[in-house]
Amino acid sequence: MSRMGQLAGPSMQKCSSTARQSEAGRRAQRCRECTVRQNALFVGLSPSELDEIAPAVPDLVVPAGETLYDAETHADALFIVRRGVVKLVNYLPDGSYRIVRLARRTDVLALETLLGEPCDHTAEALTEVEVCRVPISVVRTVMERQAWLSTRMIHHWHLAVQKAHGWLTHYATGGARQRMARLLADLHDECASAESPRPAVELPSRDDVGAILGITKETASRLISDFRRSGLVNKVDARRVEVDRMRLEEIAGSDG
Repeated sequence: MSRMGQLAGPSMQKCSSTARQSEAGRRAQRCRECTVRQNALFVGLSPSELDEIAPAVPDLVVPAGETLYDAETHADALFIVRRGVVKLVNYLPDGSYRIVRLARRTDVLALETLLGEPCDHTAEALTEVEVCRVPISVVRTVMERQAWLSTRMIHHWHLAVQKAHGWLTHYATGGARQRMARLLADLHDECASAESPRPAVELPSRDDVGAILGITKETASRLISDFRRSGLVNKVDARRVEVDRMRLEEIAGSDG
């Protein structure tokens, strides 16, 4: 080996080690400052305990349309949504699909992997999302040390069941116009804040709207066009709209 090669080996190893340490430090700082943690899994951990597990918990930015995990596979991790919207999808034998739930900030996905079971649904990014991927080995280590985490897991399972029941009531009852109004109002509420009370809402594709509401994409397209003509929806750009939240709420609660 040349003198240059002999020098490069240790130097490269040192740089790699420094990079790993830097990334571990970044993840630890992220966990300590995370506002999602107060409503997610590790709310009860001390700063030193967070620093211990943080290096094993990557945060991922997933573009819209990309898959986090597939149904019938073992994810070997839990996913905590920090930003954006994830759709949980059931693909049917005929090639069609239904969206059975939308997961948002603080939601914990793939809980079934704790039982050693394959994932129930395919999880895909509806918008660009940021998630923390928590390996099951990390979760089990914390559960062995902290008995309260088992109760926390039951809490998140209960939330998932509640949201599934709410989904059936919200998007599977009433006319198509009512359900569309509910969806647009919900998307608005997801984006709204004190600084931006009337945000630009990113519309799902017509296929996804149909898969959420149980209607054809043609019906979804017609309803959105009707809402635009009525001033309920105003186009901002190719994917985003502003909505009249108050009028949508009136339609959502109407009898027809």
